[in-house]
This record gives sequence, C-alpha cells and structure tokens, in this order.
Amino acid sequence: MKVGIVTEYYYPLLGGISEHVHNTALRLRQRGHSVKIITSNLNGNGKTGHNGTVHQFEPATDIIRIGRSTSIFTNGSLARITLGRNLFAKLRNVLESEKFDILHVHSPLVPTLPMFALRVAECATVGTFHTYFDKKCIPATIGYTLLGAQTQRLLIDKLDGQIAVSQSCIDALTPFFKVNARIIPNGIDTSEFSPESPGLPRFDDGKKNILFLGRLDPRNGFALMTQAFGLIKAKYPNVRLIIVGDGPLGTYYRRLVPEHLQDDVHLVGPVLKERNRYYASCDVFCSPVATASFGMTLLEAMSSGKPIVATDNTGYRELLGRKEGFLTPPHNARAFADAVLRLLTDPALGEEMGKNGRQKALGFSWDLVTESITRFYEEILSRRSCGKRLP
Repeated sequence: MKVGIVTEYYYPLLGGISEHVHNTALRLRQRGHSVKIITSNLNGNGKTGHNGTVHQFEPATDIIRIGRSTSIFTNGSLARITLGRNLFAKLRNVLESEKFDILHVHSPLVPTLPMFALRVAECATVGTFHTYFDKKCIPATIGYTLLGAQTQRLLIDKLDGQIAVSQSCIDALTPFFKVNARIIPNGIDTSEFSPESPGLPRFDDGKKNILFLGRLDPRNGFALMTQAFGLIKAKYPNVRLIIVGDGPLGTYYRRLVPEHLQDDVHLVGPVLKERNRYYASCDVFCSPVATASFGMTLLEAMSSGKPIVATDNTGYRELLGRKEGFLTPPHNARAFADAVLRLLTDPALGEEMGKNGRQKALGFSWDLVTESITRFYEEILSRRSCGKRLP
C-alpha cells in the first residue's frame, strides 16, 4: 500500500499525536508499505528539533511539509493549525502527485491540513479522532452545534473509515455527529520504555524522585503539581520533583514554584530521546491533567514499570486501574499529595503497581496497534473496490 498520513502535529512538536504518527509510520514501512507524512513547517522549516535533531525515520523525503504551524489556545491547552498562502492548492497538488492508496487523517475535524485533505482527497480515507472535550470547551460546542450538519456532510461522511483512540473521544462527538468509529488505542514502544532502561546518574543520590512530564499549559495541571509537592515535601523532605516539558507559557509556570522549593524542583525542559531514562529515574510518576482522551504519558510510565498518581478524568479512567496507580479527584492538591505520599512510604505497593502496569502496557505495543490499523486499511480498500462503504 501507498499510505499518506496528514497531521498538524509531528516532530519537533512533542505529544501523543506525534508519537502515534511516527511509530505507526515506522512500522508500516517495516511491513513493506510506502508511507509519507504530510505536515507543516515549525520554526521556519521544521528541520531542527530539540538539540538540533529531528526524531524521524529516513529518508527525509518521506516527510512533506507545507505551510507554517502556529499555536492557538483551545480546550484548556495550546493547539496547532497550519497557515500559509495557497495552502489548499499546495495540499491538493501533493495528493494528486503522490496518488496514495489510502490517506490517514489525524484529528479530521481540526483545521487546517486535516480539513483541507478530506476536501480534496480522491483516494480512500480514514480518520483518527484523538481529542476529548466537554461542555466547557465553548469553541467546540458552539461550533459543532452551529455547523454540525455541514461538518457531518463535508468531513465525517467523507471518511471511508473512522478510528478513535478511546471511548471518551466517541462520547465527546456523539452529541453532535453520527460517528461509527472503531477503537484502536494509542501504543507504546515496550522495548524503549522498559523496566530495564537505565536511569540518570544525577538523580541517583538516595532522594526519592517524582516525575511530571507534559507541556506547561493550563490543562496539564502544573500549578496543582507544585501545590501538591509543597505538601509532600513538608511530610517527606527527602524528595525532589523533576519537571520534563515546556511550552509558550513556560516562563509563567516556572514562576509558580515557591522559592523554598526551588532547590528540589528540577525544570529540565523538553526531552525526546532520553525520555525513557527519566521514567527509569523516578519512584512515582504524576499526571494531574484535567482533561485527556487517552494518556500517552501514563502508558509510558506503565511500560516503564512505575506506579502512577493521576487526576480522575474520562480518558485516564479508561486506561489506569486500581492495580496500576491512584486516580484522585480533580483540583484537589491534598488528595493528590496523600496518594503520592502513600507510594513513597510503601515501596512494596509501588513495586507491585509498577509490575501490574508493565503487564498491561504490553498489550498496547505499537506492533499490535499497527497490525490493527493495517487490517482496517485492508478492510476499507476491499470494500471500496467493491463499491461499498463500512456500515
């Protein structure tokens, strides 16, 4: 098969969609399929990432970049859209020249590349829904209420196949649209994120390590994390908090760290290639995220054999059970701190949860996820060749 993947998110942008696109594309290529990623330029040309490198498969011609990525604030976080002159025409020219057998569009209701791709695609199309939102997300609820019929006709009905990474994504869309999505979750590289991964020597000094990994934006709960850490530190002094991540609001969030905690709060910035070593170095992984559709970082921590404390939200609830960690009430720093303290003071419990998480994560390997996606592609192409669509 010749597969095109359209996405607003790809390296050097970090996040769940970038991980999904890269890992499935890599494994599709390993299976003998031709794959090209269509995305936007970041920081001018998109050729450099953190530490001057882009984490991608070779050759570089397998990535087609058009337009320029820019950030917008929505759903409690910073999202990305692509802008540029003649963007629609450029994307149409790419699709006409590449002649893909199937076009896989990530977040198909999101402007601009995903929407444009569905408008001009003539080959078979499949879309993966990644986002959960609730009624508090005003742009989505108003937009989908006012434009639901047009969105259904022009975008959703254009799809030959629909995928959702979790039931929560489907639940968010069904009040507005007729959705018939197959759940194929995000995955994990279980060999990279492993209990056997080496830790980082600078954090191996006898102190307990709490890890927070994610963009520094309102949705990801950095403020709650710092509040909880203050409570943890008061009862368990021999502990540090490691913060991996950054974002346009990074300067603001760094200022939230109280002066008396700064010696034990390590803000290391964005990390890609050594992310597994940060998981390996921690005793507890924390994710106080308010809204999530799945939880890639939870899966990374589980695959690394680490116990988890996270806030209770729709997406996390689908993945994290009581055997792998604790889910605490949202916006409750005291409950979050108490759960972390329980794991710090009961290493045997943390070890048991870590083992359970590792076992569950093995069922989410990228190889299994890619196999499910490949079978779905084949089903779509078979039905399309017979003039049928998926029911």
